[in-house]
Amino acid sequence: MEPITKDIESDIEDEEIEEYVPHPYGVKPQGNYYFDSLNQDFVDSRKIGLGIFQCLEDSFIIDSILDLLSERDLCNIVNRISKAFYLLVQEEEPWKMRCINRFSDGNFTFAHNWQYTFKFNASKKTFNVIPKPIQVKYFYSDFLFHIWRCTSVDLKRWEEGDTIDRKTNLSWEDFTANYLVPNKPVIISDAAKDWKAKNWTRESLIEKCGDVKLYVNSGVFMNVKEFFNYSANVQEEMPMYLFDHYYGEKVPEILDEYTASFYFREDFFSVLGDKRPSFRWLLAGPARSGASFHKDPNHTSAWNTVITGRKKWVMYPPHITPPGVYPSDDGLEVTAPSSIVEWFVNFYEKDTDKDDMDQQDDDEFLQQQKENEKKQTRFKINNKRKGNNIQIKQKQEQQQQQEQETYETVKPLEGILHPGEMIFVPTGWWHTVINLEESIAITHNFVDSHNVLKVIEFLKTKKKRDLHDEFVKKFQEAHPGLLEKLIQQKEEKEQEEMDKIAKKKKSLWESTTTDDNNQPNTKTFSFSFSFNDNDDGDNNADE
Repeated sequence: MEPITKDIESDIEDEEIEEYVPHPYGVKPQGNYYFDSLNQDFVDSRKIGLGIFQCLEDSFIIDSILDLLSERDLCNIVNRISKAFYLLVQEEEPWKMRCINRFSDGNFTFAHNWQYTFKFNASKKTFNVIPKPIQVKYFYSDFLFHIWRCTSVDLKRWEEGDTIDRKTNLSWEDFTANYLVPNKPVIISDAAKDWKAKNWTRESLIEKCGDVKLYVNSGVFMNVKEFFNYSANVQEEMPMYLFDHYYGEKVPEILDEYTASFYFREDFFSVLGDKRPSFRWLLAGPARSGASFHKDPNHTSAWNTVITGRKKWVMYPPHITPPGVYPSDDGLEVTAPSSIVEWFVNFYEKDTDKDDMDQQDDDEFLQQQKENEKKQTRFKINNKRKGNNIQIKQKQEQQQQQEQETYETVKPLEGILHPGEMIFVPTGWWHTVINLEESIAITHNFVDSHNVLKVIEFLKTKKKRDLHDEFVKKFQEAHPGLLEKLIQQKEEKEQEEMDKIAKKKKSLWESTTTDDNNQPNTKTFSFSFSFNDNDDGDNNADE
């Protein structure tokens, strides 16, 4: 890598200057245009090189014009028109898609970069010329530079932050009481200590899987050897990620090398047999790969265990939509930044002292606001309908509180998952995961007594209705009476919570006119001031 350089606009304060690795072809962000234009040898390489196409966005030229041309036309014609067109042809993502479309069976070997990989495999591995990048001076593109920024940014900048509970020797009772029932994430550091799988390596996994092709999230199937070859050599913004949910059927012996039944003892989706939704995945990928913000499918809960490498987790509670994330009304679709790194670059904030102070101030302000609202509502309760009004008010306040809480007022939970550690992902929690280095992991989704009602409610959506009916039928056949029992327990718990709130909301007048037994307080009090010089200072108030 070249030494780190700084290029910025003049109005950015010193502490906001970001250091970055220079673009391999010399591209700079648009903010550098003004200062460079003062140089005596300045020429606008983009304007001159693109000609009539200069008015179009770089992304449009690449995605909508160059995409129409063949690989031969790109390399033999467009590549030679000008340095500006040469730059646009070098963009990696289009070449990646051309490789995937051309070699959709996964029979290709990655080498150097995606353009070289296409030429190498299309020529039956006879092409072996690795071109040296041509430096293009005075070319400015926020689009191209942002891609490079996400490709080259140092992931160490996001290693701080450890707010997810981390436990060792966690008993099942403590796990259930403190995390499973409250729906709270936790990292269990020794969860895989007895697993045979804890000794997996990229070499041993290659040996176990042999020539079996596993699914990669770009829509291609590759054998593990070729995938790890890709993982070891790639440098791109959005790396491919091995994400196979049929590994148990393809390589069944793998299933005998791990278990999580100590903590997760129920698996209600198993009543569906071979009709159950996908629930387990073998994961592997290079640094920068992972999963963008999502909630686990069908409102299931999950666990994820890292075998090799490290994963950075960022999590938001169910009612807090992460910044830059826009779910559909039914929650089935999510719009988010195109890459995981892009979200971290644009939205992730480090836990600095200033952030903590600002958060503390925000928390104190919100707490005071809530207390003021409570005081104001104490005198609005009609005694004749006090019980009903308290329940209604409690639901309204809960809704109001959740509406007030956003990613601006609630910090996410975050932490790094190390080899041998397992994280519990509660139902409904938003989470994103980025591999800080090449990693191998296993994850399972599950339905148990603590989330089954949420799962059933979610499955009522039109797109999931058939699954809902089938699951409820099979569940009641396998566990007669359990569904009704869980519904009753839920209603009793909700009533208990509302009763607690109602008890705390005794009005100011009641607290001063009744005793501990809620009987009228007939005692009176008086006070007087003494101006006697011989007074010993004792107060004259009567009890």
